Amino acid sequence: MTIAEQWKQEGERKGRQAILQRQLNKRFGQNILDNHFQERLHKATPEQLDLWAEKLLDAKSIDEVFKDN
Repeated sequence: MTIAEQWKQEGERKGRQAILQRQLNKRFGQNILDNHFQERLHKATPEQLDLWAEKLLDAKSIDEVFKDN
C-alpha cells in the first residue's frame, strides 16, 4: 500500500468518526460522549464504525450502540 493510499484510508476513517459522532450527539444530546466513548471512536476500525452506525438506528441508549455482541 502506498503512502497516498494510507492517507486516503485514514481520511475516510476520520470522516466516518466525525459523522458518527455528530449522529450520536444529535440522537442522545450534545456532549453525551464521555472520554471512554471518545477513545473508542478514536481507536475504532472502519468496520467497527460502520457497525456502530447501524446500531445507532435502533439503539435506545448510547450504551446500546457501543455494546459488544
